[in-house]
Amino acid sequence: VTRRTARMVAEWQCVGFCHGVLNTDNMSIVGLTIDYGPFGFLDRYDPNHVCNASDNTGRYAYSKQPEVCKWNLQKLAEALEPELPREQGEAILAEEFDTEFRCHYLQKMRRKLGLVCTELPDDEALVARLLETMHLTGADFTNTFYLLSSFPVGPEPLGLPAFLAALTAQCASLEELKLAFRPQMDP
Repeated sequence: VTRRTARMVAEWQCVGFCHGVLNTDNMSIVGLTIDYGPFGFLDRYDPNHVCNASDNTGRYAYSKQPEVCKWNLQKLAEALEPELPREQGEAILAEEFDTEFRCHYLQKMRRKLGLVCTELPDDEALVARLLETMHLTGADFTNTFYLLSSFPVGPEPLGLPAFLAALTAQCASLEELKLAFRPQMDP
């Protein structure tokens, strides 16, 4: 259950899926979720995006989904305590969830970036820097990856200026970024 859940939430993170109501009763022991309630996909990449208007604390923000799923698994382990000693359930969760999530997430992100032949130690940092850049520029999550798939390669990348213009067009304008990063509390 731990591994399946970790892989499921890694898949979500790789496509920008946001589950709006990740309560324990909306998760299944077969590694699925039910009752998505309000859900959505990221447009502009914002790790703090919340798709549920009633979630004013950001409990189910996009970036928090892996930890919420892990917390839900902790609650499952507690409920199974009469049949599975708590220490054993917590050990399984501690050993398996983060490792499985990171491995599956990085594998999927490498594929999205076309890094399929060689795995390098810096790949994880490359993905993190790309996402940070997307966040700071307000780039569209899906369209950025789509455009990267059309990157011109070869001895002379003839379409590089057009490619860079299309990629830059996925970024938010200065006005959009000011609005997105404005303080959320009334002064």
